[in-house]
Amino acid sequence: MIIKIDTLDTLFFRDGKPFTMGEDTWSNGLFPPSPSVLYGALRSAYFSNHIDELKKATKSDDPTKNLKIVGVYLSNKDNTYLPLPNNCVQKKDIKEIVVSVLRINELKDVKSSCPAKYALKSAENVENVDGGLIEIDSLKEYLECSKDSFSSILKMADRVLPESKIGIGISKETGTSEESKLYRVDMRRLENKKGESLSLVIDFEGLDLPGRGMMKLGGEGKAVSYKKFKPVNFSVDKSKLDGNRFKLYLSTPAIFKNGWLPQWIDENTLEGEYKGLKLKLLTASIGKPILIGGFDMKARKPKPMYKAVPAGSVYYFEITKGDLENAFEVFNQKAISDFYPVQGFGIAYVGGVSKNA
Repeated sequence: MIIKIDTLDTLFFRDGKPFTMGEDTWSNGLFPPSPSVLYGALRSAYFSNHIDELKKATKSDDPTKNLKIVGVYLSNKDNTYLPLPNNCVQKKDIKEIVVSVLRINELKDVKSSCPAKYALKSAENVENVDGGLIEIDSLKEYLECSKDSFSSILKMADRVLPESKIGIGISKETGTSEESKLYRVDMRRLENKKGESLSLVIDFEGLDLPGRGMMKLGGEGKAVSYKKFKPVNFSVDKSKLDGNRFKLYLSTPAIFKNGWLPQWIDENTLEGEYKGLKLKLLTASIGKPILIGGFDMKARKPKPMYKAVPAGSVYYFEITKGDLENAFEVFNQKAISDFYPVQGFGIAYVGGVSKNA
């Protein structure tokens, strides 16, 4: 089932940093929200329509136990977007956003403690597009290596506006404000001043919801509306890829046991085996890590804090045993995160590596 979520007001998605009123005054926000937030919202929406089953929520017969998020997108009225790959960059000091793809180059005569022998480089002065989104048809061309520059880029800041909210802590005993408890929350409005909006799109399995309705979303549990959405037709033509190299693009954040490196890759040799496919990591283009936390309602305590590889990160691999067909089978549109894959962490797409690289 695929649904599109539209906001009715500002929303707040807190990042993983601890926040305690009286000790901190600013609570940072994160957008798009973590897949775990969307996972929790879907479960809550189900139980709001099946109150009689709420008592099963933490038991073995939980009716939402088969829920699996298989895609998270952003959409405006006309197009569907995913995070811009981190190896797509623009020239500095250029107002018009046109991004080009960094090429993989072998490092020669370079002494380094890092076992990687390849890097992504550009001969020009370039930079990443902060909060960049790429339309899915352009992302398909990027993965198929049919184009090496793109102009259909949307900046999240052009559609998601910050609206800070100031509040103060209230005493539970007296119902009055408490001293030294003033705070500010980083709210977001998914609409700009021209009325151009942005919607969340979630593709999931294992759960049935009514075709349209309301649900709660975000730190303050604000109401949002949702309705069924058209299928996201996004698939790479495997026939356009060849050779023994491929790139792996992450459309959602991934949490790996070894930080930026999946647990099945040896950190010294950068070699590893995944579901029968033997690979060597050549290089990677990874963004700044994001903190993923949360609260465990069953255990009634905070969840462990993780540093996640952000969406848009790209890994380049060389196949030492197997072929591209095997790579598609085990990686493409699969969640490869070491933690919480069913919640939608680490949804990956396989792409080719340009012969001109």
